[in-house]
Amino acid sequence: MLLESMSKTTQKEYPTESKLSLATPKIRVKPAKPAKRPVVNTKIEPEMLQAVEDVSNILSKEKEALKNSLIEKLEAVADESERARLEPFKPNKQKTEDLNTLLNTLKVDGKKPKNKPPAPKLAPVKIEDIYGAQPSGIFSKVHFIEESSEGSGLATWDMLYEKELELAVTHPPANGFQQMIQWTKQGKVWQFPIDNEQGLDEEAQVGFHEHVFLEPHLKPWCPRRGPVRHFMELVVVGLSKNPYLTVAQKKEHINWFRDFFEAKRSILIDTGAIPDITTKSPPSLST
Repeated sequence: MLLESMSKTTQKEYPTESKLSLATPKIRVKPAKPAKRPVVNTKIEPEMLQAVEDVSNILSKEKEALKNSLIEKLEAVADESERARLEPFKPNKQKTEDLNTLLNTLKVDGKKPKNKPPAPKLAPVKIEDIYGAQPSGIFSKVHFIEESSEGSGLATWDMLYEKELELAVTHPPANGFQQMIQWTKQGKVWQFPIDNEQGLDEEAQVGFHEHVFLEPHLKPWCPRRGPVRHFMELVVVGLSKNPYLTVAQKKEHINWFRDFFEAKRSILIDTGAIPDITTKSPPSLST
């Protein structure tokens, strides 16, 4: 009977999941890694980089080598311009000497100093000769060790000693005016009279048009159209706007690009970048 009553009892079913609202940790979302930005070349303008890309697309095999060579040359031109911009000019020493001579010849009328009141007369001072007496002779048999006349033997110590002597004699400028005077004597600042051609003594004989109009240097060899022409036009425009390079330096850079494309002439003809014109004249890129 007991077993039957136990079997008849219904078993209670308990839910497997709890109905209590327990605190659960928040799901942390990992921030996405920022995408790597492409390295931007600040020395070369984007339009010039696009022109280099167009020229390098002509050659399929030597694309990267051609692109790197052109970019290295353009960066070299930019670095040379930056050095020329930061380098102090070399003034004309003859003009400085003439100006100093002119200033020395000028006469300045100065006021006469006021008469000072007479100083009171002092009593005469009696000077005694301390070496006039007869020596006692107690040190006649003493032999003193003579100091060595030889130097230190190290060039570094001698150089530092000379530097200390120089600093002891020459004092630094006390104010900005003295510093400007010192720099002017050393030729580091503007020379008077001031004009717009400071430090341009060598370029004084060169016309302004030779700095700006550089396209005639492209006529003998550069094609009339195509990526090579577009690239060289950008190079010429950049050089014409550069005030830190001389005319000789600008022509040198143009000749470098001419020789560079002349070495790739056969490949440029095969790819159709320039037409093949057989003439008796030496090979060039002219069309």
